Amino acid sequence: MTVSQVHLNFALPSFEGPFSTAMAHNTIYDGLPIAADENHNIQFICELPDDVNEGDVISLSATNITARNARYFVQHTVTQGDLEAGIAPLAFQHISHSDKYILQLMLHGLHDTLKDSIEFDAFIEAYGSGYQQHDTSQQGAMLSKEQSFKQFIVSCSSSFLSFF
Repeated sequence: MTVSQVHLNFALPSFEGPFSTAMAHNTIYDGLPIAADENHNIQFICELPDDVNEGDVISLSATNITARNARYFVQHTVTQGDLEAGIAPLAFQHISHSDKYILQLMLHGLHDTLKDSIEFDAFIEAYGSGYQQHDTSQQGAMLSKEQSFKQFIVSCSSSFLSFF
């Protein structure tokens, strides 16, 4: 089993130095390439900033560049062990689509105040044809038919009673 790990931090890249123009040009157009492992997961290691405290919440979301809602989301409450290690683990599960995304890494403190936030352009590549949920259970199909029949009877009876 190969594990794909991506290191993230809240620090902005430095554009000082002789290659700053080239770096600025590349970061605008190029996205961070991220590939899912064979279990359709992506493991992230988030380096903790200096202002993090135990109990703060780190969240990571991936939103398709043409969408409004995040397709993948994970959050983690910072523990004392995370503070001692200086890192926090995060993971996206069930990666089903390869596409361009905007990753937003956020740190929320006491009373959900936003302490740090940074965005990354990324290209997430699903493993193989991507995660596909398979429901081979006939019992699940029968149960849903039974529930829909009950809902139909309830709606008919409530319509009938509404006449009186």
